[in-house]
Amino acid sequence: MENMDIWNALSVTDPQHTKKFTRAGGFKGNAIKPMYAIQKMTERFGACGIGWGYTKPEYQIVSGTDGQVLVYCTVGLWHTGDPENRNPAYDESAFVWGVGGDFVIVKQATGLRSDDEAFKKAFTDALMNAMKHIGMSADVHMGQFDGSKYSPNQDEPKPIPKQLSTERKGALVTMMLNANTPEKLKAIQDGVKKECENDGTVQDYKDIIAAVKAEKPKPHKQESNN
Repeated sequence: MENMDIWNALSVTDPQHTKKFTRAGGFKGNAIKPMYAIQKMTERFGACGIGWGYTKPEYQIVSGTDGQVLVYCTVGLWHTGDPENRNPAYDESAFVWGVGGDFVIVKQATGLRSDDEAFKKAFTDALMNAMKHIGMSADVHMGQFDGSKYSPNQDEPKPIPKQLSTERKGALVTMMLNANTPEKLKAIQDGVKKECENDGTVQDYKDIIAAVKAEKPKPHKQESNN
């Protein structure tokens, strides 16, 4: 197995499995849906608990300002490495660690509010952060999705014209070529079109579709017996 095999298998993100977010302070970005990341781990390594998995999460509760309370979660991710190996033997040195957090009690305009899902959110955040270390959706985290890096909402001039990077367009072409059913191709194509509308241009979408058509094998014409 080569050094980049796992990274390359996990790094390209299907745009239909991302969602935009805005956090306090004007921070914006693209988030990957957790179930999509779990699906990609399963496709690469096998079922959770057999080909990959995680340690028992550890939680730490921290008091914040103005009566707010935060919870932090730490979890260790493991995988077999070889998709054909389903009997992992690992120790703590083989874990990839992730830390996540959320508010258990948060201050709002109407007062303090508790969140009974805070521990689950912190765990999911920690697991997704651990997956980053082996390349999960690296294209998003490396900025190949426009706006994917956290950036303050400041009045700064934006690049004109807006367009997708060459690397991103190439990754989307590959994703469409690898679709093994018409339904999956249609879903990916719809996601690509939406991404081009949001982060690129109509010309980007046309270029991607043209590249897919050019790469697809053309049917052979049968020779006439006449």
